Amino acid sequence: MTATPPLPRRDAGRALVCVLLGAVLELVVAPPGPAPALVFVLDAPFLVLLFTTGRWARWAFLYGFARFATGLWWLWYVNPWMIVGAAAVLAGVQTSWGLVLRFGARRRVPFLPLVAVTAVGTEMAQACVMGVSGMPWPARSLAFAAWPDLVGFAAYFGAYGLSALAAATSAWASGLPGLLRDDGYRVERVRGLVASGVLLAIGFGVAWFYGAASRAQVGARLEGPGARAARTDPLVIVQASILQDMKNAKEQNADDILARHLHGTAEALARLADERQRALAVLWPETMIPWPFVSRELAQRFPQAWEAQHSVLRAIRDTVPAGQPSRFLLGVNHFLVGAKGPQAALWDHDSTDAVVFVDLRDLPDETPDPAAWPADGRWPWEQVPARHEKVVLVPWGEYTPGGTYLPFLRGLRDRISIIPEITPGDPDQAPFELALAPPERPGGPNRRVLAGSIVCFEVAFPARCRAWRRAGATVLLNAGNYGWYGDSTMPAQVLALARLRAAELAVTVVIAGNTGPSCIVDPTGRVRTQVVRDGKTQFVEGWCAGPLYADPAYETLYLRWGDVPWAVATGGLLLAAFLGRRRVRDERSVPSGPSVEPPSAGPLAPSRDATSETAPG
Repeated sequence: MTATPPLPRRDAGRALVCVLLGAVLELVVAPPGPAPALVFVLDAPFLVLLFTTGRWARWAFLYGFARFATGLWWLWYVNPWMIVGAAAVLAGVQTSWGLVLRFGARRRVPFLPLVAVTAVGTEMAQACVMGVSGMPWPARSLAFAAWPDLVGFAAYFGAYGLSALAAATSAWASGLPGLLRDDGYRVERVRGLVASGVLLAIGFGVAWFYGAASRAQVGARLEGPGARAARTDPLVIVQASILQDMKNAKEQNADDILARHLHGTAEALARLADERQRALAVLWPETMIPWPFVSRELAQRFPQAWEAQHSVLRAIRDTVPAGQPSRFLLGVNHFLVGAKGPQAALWDHDSTDAVVFVDLRDLPDETPDPAAWPADGRWPWEQVPARHEKVVLVPWGEYTPGGTYLPFLRGLRDRISIIPEITPGDPDQAPFELALAPPERPGGPNRRVLAGSIVCFEVAFPARCRAWRRAGATVLLNAGNYGWYGDSTMPAQVLALARLRAAELAVTVVIAGNTGPSCIVDPTGRVRTQVVRDGKTQFVEGWCAGPLYADPAYETLYLRWGDVPWAVATGGLLLAAFLGRRRVRDERSVPSGPSVEPPSAGPLAPSRDATSETAPG
């Protein structure tokens, strides 16, 4: 058995430069990074490393670890070890991507589509690591928030289409260093780069044109002479800016937390009353009710918890000025009897992260007897449905991957996260009915303005948002507590996600962030109103209010076909790999990187003196 030869210093130096460059690009590209345009070369260092370095797998893992540790630096505010764990897992995804790319290049699969489609596959895989992951892992598409017309292109192929565009341009750019190689094939490389560059430019122009057209078409339906979308009364969003340390010690700070939200609510509703406007409803962020709401069984067993719940509801009702409606969408922890066993303050209960919808006009002054629960299971002040529960949970924060089969993992999770495990909600929940709007045409039926709740990081998952839209929701309510991540870049990335989701599905996205952002994004991806104080949107108290736009008759192409095009494209690549002739590794093989015919063998194809260690095929 022969020993592995040491990596030449030149190769090691080049690989290290690629690793460092990948980390820097990740930092400056993601919102609110100063250079979003660099997303078009974001993957180029990795592709160069992949096809020009021996022991590529080790370097690919290091590259992925450095890139994701940099991109997820905001996890430091929660637990530094979460950065290490997440970066290690995602580095494994990056290395697997490298394996797929090298295999595809060896089978002569055209390089640019190979990189573009498999890049989308990596982003989908990142969302599925460790089971169903509820974290917004770095995505190329976030940088496109800098260009509203390109955001509009998400209506056709989703945010994944933007990621594919960025990956394809990176694949092209990775061929540029090959022009420095004088191995007899420079002219072929130039021709290939020019040809593929022209095709990329055409694709980029098409994306920009159709993105602008989509924004114009949706915008015309919202406002103007031909407007067809329903426009509701203003929805009020309260941002009380509760620091996470304060929220963690809610037993001592519960009264103060509630008082801040009540103050913002009273101020907002009074201002609307002065302007002779009626609020549609008031939205509070995720888990901002500092006492749990309890199920029927727990209400009877723990009357003090039931009393506290109704004391909170009465306090909220009493802040509403005369003439304003008493409808509230409240972020709460809902406790119910379940299978997970004792947790937190009440024994034998599960906890769900929920948004409850109540109309407090009919709330009695006396706490009702829980033993007299209505036969239909709903109190008069509860809307139908009364509650949405979070479905996609954060691994190691809200649930333990594999904890059902390996109980000791839950002990590890408890050391990382201070919150009890959460039970996921039903994926098929029915939307809230926020309003009845006039018919689109005279004589037609009234239109229901329906809303689905995407709690916290569920906004990062296109499939979850698409499920709500297919259930009839034209408004997505993102109740979140992003105070976990300090005064970092994470809120800006949440806002970018909201704009992409709005454009993908032509829906209004409402963000109620405890510490920010709190805003309303219309179906074109435009921010209509936002909490801003002294130029800051994070860690400031305030409120904002604005109408919601609902256009149930309009459907984007992405809503209709979802991610099917990516499945078809993946199948096409597999077919090409199956039918492709395996590249022969010898000194007579003609290199054909992204600079030759359609690019097919990696950014820097092997030259006459290439070794089997560095050749991609």
